[in-house]
Amino acid sequence: MDTHRQSNGLQTFLEHYGFLVTALSAVFASQLLSFFSRLTGAPWIWCYAVGLLLAGVGATLVFYSKLPLYRQRRFFTFGSRALPESRRLFYRWGYRCAILAVALLLCLFLSRP
Repeated sequence: MDTHRQSNGLQTFLEHYGFLVTALSAVFASQLLSFFSRLTGAPWIWCYAVGLLLAGVGATLVFYSKLPLYRQRRFFTFGSRALPESRRLFYRWGYRCAILAVALLLCLFLSRP
């Protein structure tokens, strides 16, 4: 009996559960849109403060990870290849925090004035 089958991975998953993933994504997106469209007053200010805090943490992590390069007077390097191995994780988390902050601040544009 052959117990090892060749699978197509993602294609097989989407064939079986694609509708469920799409439906759950739509429900989540509608809830998120509803939350941000009704956001006013103090909760809006708190979301804005959290977005700015995330942006600050992200910028600090990127600066900390690139500090050895700045000491070598290498200011215009892109990506994590030139960074020391021990600082690459800080660089990646810094950009993740920055992207999350930008997404949160853009979602605040959906709120009513």
